[in-house]
Amino acid sequence: MNLVDDIPITDDGYDHVNCIIEIPKGTNTKYEYDENLNIFKLDRCLVSSLQYPINYGFVPQTIALDDDPLDVLVFNHDPIDRGSLVSCRILGVLGFVDGGRVDNKIIAVPHWSPSEKYKTVSDIESSHLKIYRQFFKIYKIDRDSETRVGDWRSRNVALQITQDSHERWLEAKQTKIQAREWSDKNFWQKIHDSDHVQPD
Repeated sequence: MNLVDDIPITDDGYDHVNCIIEIPKGTNTKYEYDENLNIFKLDRCLVSSLQYPINYGFVPQTIALDDDPLDVLVFNHDPIDRGSLVSCRILGVLGFVDGGRVDNKIIAVPHWSPSEKYKTVSDIESSHLKIYRQFFKIYKIDRDSETRVGDWRSRNVALQITQDSHERWLEAKQTKIQAREWSDKNFWQKIHDSDHVQPD
């Protein structure tokens, strides 16, 4: 199973979206899911005592503006294990640019979080939101990469970004299907031209 392509983005019309955890809260090892190998690959270790202050992962069946699956921050009191599938409610999005490419960070809460308490990003304690913004300002301090952190935006903005990312994934999927069909047709045409018999 490919965790990007084979898990639906939502089962209830975006009331919740599925999220795959790559990096548990409180760890300093940055893992990324490798779609080709179907494995979580260690990318690097953060410098000094820097740790991820929030669970980090991606939304399946999406392609963000940086051509990777859409990033998601899952706000939860406890760490969530790498590889876990979590159904979440989207609350907002943090604007982020990495190396000149837009790399927005959706923020969401697990489905068990009280819906009356967490409806939008402003319902998360402001101190936590400041910590998350500061983390993304400095977490690549040892890398040759220019990053810019924007502001927290609303749930509606985050939902639109998520839906747009899913549309890009659908378009890419259709392109792959068409390319495969063309390749198959071309293959059997070559077989036919060399006097081989095509299967029924």
